[in-house]
Amino acid sequence: MKEGGRKQGAPAPCAACKLLRRRCAQDCVFAPYFPADEPQKFANVHKVFGASNVNKMLQGEGHPWHFL
Repeated sequence: MKEGGRKQGAPAPCAACKLLRRRCAQDCVFAPYFPADEPQKFANVHKVFGASNVNKMLQGEGHPWHFL
């Protein structure tokens, strides 16, 4: 049975994927830092740094001070 368009038992997308309206992969880089139950946390970080820069920081593709 489906509930709200999602398969039953499927995990909720992380807050980042939900805000960005994308599918949350099992190995999503945002998921450990932005759980589904704290959407405002990612919204604040996204507003300041942007999703692309946050993604780069979390994957270690640069130093955080390069984005400030």
